[in-house]
Parts: sequence; C-alpha cells; structure tokens
Amino acid sequence: MIYDTNLIIKHIRTQTSLPSQVIVPIIVVGELKAFALKTDWGFQKWNALNTILTKFPIADLNQEIIDLYAQIDAYSQGKLKLQPLPIGLSSRNMGKNDIWIAATALFFELTLHSTDNDFDHLVGFGLKLSKHKP
Repeated sequence: MIYDTNLIIKHIRTQTSLPSQVIVPIIVVGELKAFALKTDWGFQKWNALNTILTKFPIADLNQEIIDLYAQIDAYSQGKLKLQPLPIGLSSRNMGKNDIWIAATALFFELTLHSTDNDFDHLVGFGLKLSKHKP
C-alpha cells in the first residue's frame, strides 16, 4: 500500500504506527521534509519521520512511472485519446506531486491511501484508492 503525505503526517502527529506493508514514494519523502521544515518540526517529529524513512521502502522514479505520469496528466485533462474521462466527469488540473504519487501506486499496482479527493477521478483510470478521514 502507498500512503499519501497527509496520512503519514497524521501518523507522525498522533504517534501511531504505519502498517508494515507501506511503501513511500520518493515524492512523498520530499513533501514530508518540506512540510517539516516549513512548520518547524521539533526533534520528536523529525525523529519519527527519520524512523519511517529508514523502516519503510522508498519507491524511486523509473521510466514506467514517468510514462504513467504523462498518461495520468493527459487523462485528468480529458486529453488521453485512447481513454477519455467517463461521461459526467470534467477535466481537472492535478497537483504535479499528486500525479507522481498516483503514478507510483499504479506502477506497483498498490492501493493509494489518502484523505484527499484529488485522486477520486483516477479510479476510472485503474487506480485503487482507499479514502480515510482527515
């Protein structure tokens, strides 16, 4: 399973453990470190973050994920000719980091866990999504 940045932050804040099968996309690592710097995390939260980053595998980018990124971006804009958006869905701009995170989940064929609605339209693209309460 892949956890979006918001869920990992929630686990750090509440001092609860992540499930043992979590894989952390490299993009999430960058978002976590940027968030920690911008919000001036103290030693305890930095320590929890470093524990996560040493305990769980980090998924780096590869050519297949890059190709999925391009497809997701085009699909979200309603411009992927071979797979148009379902009727009733309008095109949308996704945050670029969210596209990378979704592409990583699709590549590994893992469920993406998030509190965001940003990924909902990608279920029609094949993304396995599990929504959590914020």
